[in-house]
Amino acid sequence: MPSPIGHSLAGISGFFLIRYHSQLSQYFSDKTLLITGIIVANLPDIDFILGYLFFNDFSKLHRQFTHSFFVGLVISILMGHFITKRKKTAYVFTMWLLGLYYSHILLDMLAYDRYPPGGVQCFFPFDFGYFALPITILAGLNMTNGIWDFGNILTILQEIIVIPLLFLVIFLLIKLAKNQSSIYGKNQD
Repeated sequence: MPSPIGHSLAGISGFFLIRYHSQLSQYFSDKTLLITGIIVANLPDIDFILGYLFFNDFSKLHRQFTHSFFVGLVISILMGHFITKRKKTAYVFTMWLLGLYYSHILLDMLAYDRYPPGGVQCFFPFDFGYFALPITILAGLNMTNGIWDFGNILTILQEIIVIPLLFLVIFLLIKLAKNQSSIYGKNQD
């Protein structure tokens, strides 16, 4: 699993992807969008707190229902509905929240998982199995020797490099898609 720093980098990167969207920048300050991005990108890990509250074990519920695409969809729709007051903004804001929430799940699926069962319950409630992607691009944390283990520091350094690069690629692909659609749109007229 990636560190909270890695997930926060995804939230910060998500902020930069949406920062200049005209509909959102009218109604939300940069500070609000940045803080929201970081919180939502880390939100699936609320299962640590739930595991401790209900079972006195931080890891009891980790990578289960809160790491599901379905739960992410429900939470994003609810947050988008209650936070936004303008219908134009609600759709864009909800899609942004959904992307942030899903970034957490996907990063967890791309990280090396040394604690069985590997992966996350991303298809809960339709399937209770754990799923991971067949490739790993992040080392993942090792909590056996504590958070300040040298391997964890290297993992965090890796996240600082890899996660912003992932979002840069996403940003460039979005920009390329927009350019292609505007080019083809002009040719149709």
